Amino acid sequence: MNSRLLPALTLAACTAAAQVAPPAPAGSALSRLVASAREEALGPVPSAAPVPGPAWLHAGPMVGDVTPQSAKLWLKTSNAAATGIRVSLREDLSDARTVNGPATVEAADFTATITLDGLAPGTRYYYTPLIDGREALVRPLPSFVTPLAEGSAGKHRIALGSCVGRRGHHAAAAFGEMAARRHCDVLLMLGDNHYADTTDPAKLRDYYHMQRTVDGFASVIRHTPTYAIWDDHDYGPNNSDGTEDGKATSLRVFSQWWANPAAGEPENPGCYYRFVRGDLEFFMLDDRYYRTPNKAKDDGHKTMLGTRQLQWLKDGLSASTAKFKIIAAGSEWQTRTQADGWASFARDRQEIFDHVRSMENVVFVSGDRHFTAGYQIQGRFVEFTSGPIGSNNATLLENPERFTGMDEGKLWVVLETDTTVSPPRFAWEIWQAGGGLLERRDLTPDELNGRAVIAPSPPLLPRRMEKKPGR
Repeated sequence: MNSRLLPALTLAACTAAAQVAPPAPAGSALSRLVASAREEALGPVPSAAPVPGPAWLHAGPMVGDVTPQSAKLWLKTSNAAATGIRVSLREDLSDARTVNGPATVEAADFTATITLDGLAPGTRYYYTPLIDGREALVRPLPSFVTPLAEGSAGKHRIALGSCVGRRGHHAAAAFGEMAARRHCDVLLMLGDNHYADTTDPAKLRDYYHMQRTVDGFASVIRHTPTYAIWDDHDYGPNNSDGTEDGKATSLRVFSQWWANPAAGEPENPGCYYRFVRGDLEFFMLDDRYYRTPNKAKDDGHKTMLGTRQLQWLKDGLSASTAKFKIIAAGSEWQTRTQADGWASFARDRQEIFDHVRSMENVVFVSGDRHFTAGYQIQGRFVEFTSGPIGSNNATLLENPERFTGMDEGKLWVVLETDTTVSPPRFAWEIWQAGGGLLERRDLTPDELNGRAVIAPSPPLLPRRMEKKPGR
């Protein structure tokens, strides 16, 4: 028999067995065999192991957290090296200054985050990484723009990405189009940023590197401030929670591969943090590290965020003076979501909803579901779930809270705010790789804040006779 057919035949056999037997419990021998066969059928994941010889730029650079006065730039070298950044107001770097960074070491996957201080608000900066003192890029060089001073009115376009697919090429079309259009000021990666499905650091490293070197994504992140949180597949196995062995290792590797402003709090680790751009404030949540198992009884102690993170969120929202407050989590907030969503954590969800009920312009965002949709939850709270950037599509089902949605192709959402006018404006867009802009709509302040019902959008696709398999 042709050995190249074995992975597909093994997967077919495992799938057939699963169809005639009771569902295999997560973590069972059968489920592990099916998952292993699926991964084998998809082909190898390139190794991010060190490369002998003089060091070179192995991944990046990526623009991470950018404030009016500073910027974090991330990179990975092929092996141990000294790092730095040359940064300038001029495209030819004729007036550049050099900022030295940390040496890359194997224990940190040869990654480094370099902080540039002393920047000016609302200014474009050109840059190139330095590897052992040598410039790592050729012209034209990438650039980024610092935001205006905190509290300043302005216009912002925020792209939402999630569910990149099990191999790098699955997201190539979406990220390639996003890179070509240059239509966002900030990119939020909302989880399932890779599908390693493990806490093993070597496998996590390889999957991060595979995702980070997709050409379109590499182009986007060289120019666009990029912020990330995780969901189950880039935290651990599918539907994993706070009981997962090795979660501290997952967090350590996550922190090495993203240039976020923070990772939890000193006495409460996690991937959560907040940041401000002008008069927008973002609350990026960790929905895995402290999560009670989904099937646990909702007995008053079941939690998605854990006590400390939930209080951190409420305190931050109460103190915020931003015109828009965006709350991001990997899991969907809407009521009729699957068991891995916020609906399984009713107490946490309602406590957050009650806390923001009297606040204006609070927007919830999420990923995970392999389709894109907009919801008016409980007739009051607006949510946008975005994706998939690369994964297979799931099917939208009837849902009275949903006012728009799309479940064909590779998808992402762009939110647009304008606080230079009164009242401030808010719009959303749905984009599809190869299809371009599918929908753009503005929400009135009354719609955004639950004083008016959001009218459903016209269907973006004809009604289908068939139903696609779920996620």
